[in-house]
Amino acid sequence: MIKSIVSLFVLSLLYSCSPKPKEVAVEKQEVNDLPFLSTMLLDGKNVDMRQLPGNTIIILFFADCDHCQREATAIQEKLSSFKKYNLYFLSSSSEEEISKFSKEYKLIDLPNVKFGKVDGARVFQTFGSIPTPSIYIYSSERKLVKQFHGETNVEEIIKFL
Repeated sequence: MIKSIVSLFVLSLLYSCSPKPKEVAVEKQEVNDLPFLSTMLLDGKNVDMRQLPGNTIIILFFADCDHCQREATAIQEKLSSFKKYNLYFLSSSSEEEISKFSKEYKLIDLPNVKFGKVDGARVFQTFGSIPTPSIYIYSSERKLVKQFHGETNVEEIIKFL
């Protein structure tokens, strides 16, 4: 019995005298909520949405959707509120329809507004069944801030910028 007590004492003494284990620094994981989706912009450039730097708004639309058309008009009228963001209008409509939409709603050739064609099946796979327009706002840290499904008052969108 005394031998057990002495052994226990020696073990506890060794444990208290041994160096503390080093803390392992855990690498901070970067959050990236941007979708696994790629688009072909009207200028022919292929863009992987996951690689965007942030402060991004993705607007999924159909060129012939009247809700999307009203949303585009409202955004265009308040474009100065969106100046810190890059807006990506993405559609599975034809390139011709997308181009016509960009011109008709006066959103063409703006430095922070891009139009691209996406595969409808890939959009469904990424976002599920969603109404158009659907709007996704991402922060500079690539974190999803807010999403809107269906036509939304532009003032409500601006609150989250």
